Amino acid sequence: MAVIPARLPVLRVTPLMVLPDIGPAVTRYEALGFDRVETGDDGCVGLRAGQTGVILASIEFMNGDFDAIYTDRLVGETIKYIHVSSVDRAAERLSAGATVLQDVWTRNGTHELLVEDSDDLFILAEKVA
Repeated sequence: MAVIPARLPVLRVTPLMVLPDIGPAVTRYEALGFDRVETGDDGCVGLRAGQTGVILASIEFMNGDFDAIYTDRLVGETIKYIHVSSVDRAAERLSAGATVLQDVWTRNGTHELLVEDSDDLFILAEKVA
């Protein structure tokens, strides 16, 4: 008899690069053949290649939703942007050592948690609008 695990709330993960200016990186990825995925804000652009992608976000864009005390740590970093079906369910599965640095409802219609776990920073994101 096979045991079927309960469905996890994780849908996919996308690398998120936080940069002072995303323009040069957007140009570089488009030159490599990535397709632009518009977000409606010049400070945040998705780029897709096949089934994979990357999100480029400026620090100014990130500061629109998160406190600078946290986003300053992200500049020049690539972190995991984890798309989940439920932020609340995903949060229940965080390790005991994980810390939710900030819980935000973004202007783009997502509920996001910025999480630190053993020096690993990531965002759990649920599309709500």
